[in-house]
Amino acid sequence: MILAWAPSRPLWQQDALKRIVANGKLDPCDIDALVQLCLRGQGKKDVALEPVPLSSADRLVRVTAGGALSLRSISNVTRANRLAPEQTLPFEPAGLTVIYGDNGVGKSGYARILKRACRARFSAAILPDAFAPAEAGPASATICWADEGVECPPIEWSDEGAPHPVLCAISVFDRDSAAVHVRDQNEVAFRPFGLDIPDELAAACQAVKEKLSQEQERLSRAQDQIFTRPPYSTQSCVGRIMSSLTADSDLEALRVLATMSAQELERLERLSEDLAGDPLKAATAERTWASSLERFATELDVTLARTSEVAVSALMEAVVDAQDKRKAAQLAAGAAFGAAVVRGVGEAPWRALWDAARRYSQESAYPDKAFPVVDADAACLLCQQPIDPATRIRLTSFEAFVTDDIERQAQQAEKRRDTLVGALAASPVRLTAFPLVGQLAIRVPDVWKTVLRSLAASRVRRSRALTLLSDQDIAKLPHPTSSPVDVLRGLAARARHYADELTRAADPQERARLESARDELRDRKSLRDLLPKAEAEIARLRELACIHRSLAETDTKSVTRLGNAIADEVITPRVRDRFQEEIQKLAAGRVRVDIVRSGGRFGSPQYQVRLFANEKAKVHSILSEGEQTCVALAAFLTELTTADRPSALVFDDPVSSLDHRWRQKVAERLIEEARTRQIIVFTHDLVFLSDLQTLASRGGIPHKEVSLSQSARGAGVVREGLPWVGQRIPERLDNLEKEARAARILYENHDEDGYAAAVATFYNHLRSTWERALEDVAFCNVVHRHRDYINPKDLKKVVVLEGADIAGWERGYKVCCDITDAHDPSRGRNAACPPPDDLLAHVADLTEWTRSLRDRQKLVA
Repeated sequence: MILAWAPSRPLWQQDALKRIVANGKLDPCDIDALVQLCLRGQGKKDVALEPVPLSSADRLVRVTAGGALSLRSISNVTRANRLAPEQTLPFEPAGLTVIYGDNGVGKSGYARILKRACRARFSAAILPDAFAPAEAGPASATICWADEGVECPPIEWSDEGAPHPVLCAISVFDRDSAAVHVRDQNEVAFRPFGLDIPDELAAACQAVKEKLSQEQERLSRAQDQIFTRPPYSTQSCVGRIMSSLTADSDLEALRVLATMSAQELERLERLSEDLAGDPLKAATAERTWASSLERFATELDVTLARTSEVAVSALMEAVVDAQDKRKAAQLAAGAAFGAAVVRGVGEAPWRALWDAARRYSQESAYPDKAFPVVDADAACLLCQQPIDPATRIRLTSFEAFVTDDIERQAQQAEKRRDTLVGALAASPVRLTAFPLVGQLAIRVPDVWKTVLRSLAASRVRRSRALTLLSDQDIAKLPHPTSSPVDVLRGLAARARHYADELTRAADPQERARLESARDELRDRKSLRDLLPKAEAEIARLRELACIHRSLAETDTKSVTRLGNAIADEVITPRVRDRFQEEIQKLAAGRVRVDIVRSGGRFGSPQYQVRLFANEKAKVHSILSEGEQTCVALAAFLTELTTADRPSALVFDDPVSSLDHRWRQKVAERLIEEARTRQIIVFTHDLVFLSDLQTLASRGGIPHKEVSLSQSARGAGVVREGLPWVGQRIPERLDNLEKEARAARILYENHDEDGYAAAVATFYNHLRSTWERALEDVAFCNVVHRHRDYINPKDLKKVVVLEGADIAGWERGYKVCCDITDAHDPSRGRNAACPPPDDLLAHVADLTEWTRSLRDRQKLVA
């Protein structure tokens, strides 16, 4: 059935089934792995585990203890209430163990250890000794156990809050579990193998659900507070995207918005500042700024034009042209002044001299005559000598050269060159000439840097151009940078447009539009910090979505239906029949109740106790406390029908609030169960203990009695056997003989005070034993003190009592009364203590007295 059902489950549950079949129990590491596999199935990417489903190759067999488990002992107890150290609590391997003790002697401490280590409906926390320094760590103990009678390695148990995976086959019954059986719907605690697989799978689903819920809660609390108290406008484009993030959101739109130009950043800064103040005043300032930018752009344009490619090229062309034309004039001069004996004739200095002579002639010497004046009566203007024919020819050729077109063109080219060079030399590039640069550095740093680069390049080009006039190598000049003039004019235009916007901001609607624009820009700027948070939020939402889908797979309804289907086939009919049998054994028809199936929870079928006469009535409200205890015991024992092996049962004070009729029935039922499994009983009820002893002895059931006491070392001091008040005649006679022999040692060591005290104790015990012998032996346990019923079936044995028996009893009893310290002796008498041989003789007398009576009683049919 399980193999056929498994493929319908998610892969992680199929993996869980395989682990359960292989190991029986799932440990915390298994649960962590199943959580990851569950998330992997819902799309989590970073899970390296691969699910391994259950298959027909997996054998559905137990790998843990599968036989009848029994307990051998509990020892090495630490940090458990006030239990004394170095104690070993033994158990009868097969049959009955009764642990007796008064209140406060440690029974509850050992019982709590078994409730925590084994399986109990409720298991109260084990606390350390409240009167001793607190020790770190949980309670612990060494628990010896056996499987099918074969002793196994001891379990070093530590209280981890859950039953031990092996010892959980042992069940514990107490008053708390009685209330659960009667009042609530209960899981069928013991199941054949196969039915516990749905239980384990349901428990795994619950554990996975708990882990996922914890992670879901952590992720729910992990949302960044910017999404609950957003620093952005919910109406901006950024705000709308941030406010509507989902697990599937694409952040590409935000990444595009996060890229802002310098103009957008400047506009954000200006809007933030100006809307915080007077927009009209800001508009006036903005217009002033625009005018300054326009002037600055014009001035800068003029300055940069002087070193532009066009201007520098024109300069270089003028230089080259002047040089070329001067060379041509020099060639002409060579032809004209080839006979000149003075160097430099025709060159610039000479031309200056010639031009000066012309002005002198035209303005002073011969204003009415054409230059040069070479008449016969004329004199040379330069040397003031008469002009001879050779001089006349020379002067005339000089003037002809000067007035020739070649020379004129050379002079014009040189004049143009000198004009351009002079203009460039007279126009240095200085930053101080542009006071607006400082404001640009503050308001528009990028434009300011561009302006600086262009001015620096212009200054370098000017300097290099002036120094390169001699070789005219324009290629050696650095390239000019792009002119920022258009940028400046664009800034001016935007400033005027912005000023117009600020002017219109006097209107509320226009102001709201500007404020919205400011918010848009502000939120876009904040994306540098918001984008990582948005990415983290989407990752968180994806994890939450994955967990939400995974939680849907932890529902246990299908598992519960499987468990119920198996239970309907295997358990329910047996449960109903067995419960009626148990009720008859414990209540003999005085309690009319039935046990019915009532659905299931987390993979476990459940049942409920109901009244035959009124199914709607609350059982715990109708039945007495004693009746409830019997019903709970019946329900508890009914569960054993579903157990595949008869493991040990532990009963902690099972007859609380029961009268003698119920107690007797419970004792009989426990002895009956002790024939097939180990039974351990904790009790402080001596009558109930006596019933158990009597029934065990009659039925030949192995039984052990252990008593607990309290000492300075703590509670739970273990002693095999019962305390004196609970001992039967044979145990008392054995202990009396031991006391007599111990007293002999004191006598032989001449310890008179010690021997006197030992003798007094001995005869106190001997007297109480004679009294108990009268009740147990002479009257054959027909009547017990404080027992609220009689045992008439042994009344006929009383007839064997003879006069000699009575006389013997009186003699032995009188000896004890004469010596015991229960009576105050005469001050003058001060009798000596009897010797040790007398003590042993008196024990022998009582032994013989009881033996004789019992031998004769056995002869009575």
